[in-house]
Amino acid sequence: MSNQEQVLSEALQRAIQVVESVEDRYREAAFPIILQAFIGVPVTSASVNEASQEKLVSQTVEPSLPPTLSVNEFFRRANPDTHPARFVTAAYYLLHTGKAEQFSQADIIDIYHKLRQSQPKNFTDVMNQCIKKVFVIDAPTKEKQKCWVITPDGERYVEGLLNDNNGSNGVL
Repeated sequence: MSNQEQVLSEALQRAIQVVESVEDRYREAAFPIILQAFIGVPVTSASVNEASQEKLVSQTVEPSLPPTLSVNEFFRRANPDTHPARFVTAAYYLLHTGKAEQFSQADIIDIYHKLRQSQPKNFTDVMNQCIKKVFVIDAPTKEKQKCWVITPDGERYVEGLLNDNNGSNGVL
């Protein structure tokens, strides 16, 4: 077995171990994301302890938006036009302004209030649409409250919204 095959085999085994702890209904969506994270990180030894694995999967993202950017201004720039798009845009905003790495239903409702938007009638259905598109995945629960995190696919989706709305005037 070549060195590259060995590295891929180890990454695959580690991804399988991590995904085993994920709820059944999310495993299929979580597996490629976790595997990608392991493959993207250089492997220096044949064995990696559990603390290192957890660190690789849940890396901290540096805020890329100014923390003073209002949610109203950010949503005006992105212009999401559906509830799932708004959920993902809210998750992106929370992550990239440094306000939260994971979010709860209360965080989304708070953003809807700030935007003066009507809330979806079925929050769970909208969140399931986001999960099905692999824009968000479950996060470890805190204080018995269900939380989610935005995925790289979700981030790319919001960045696409921002780029689509960039327009010819050069203003985000």
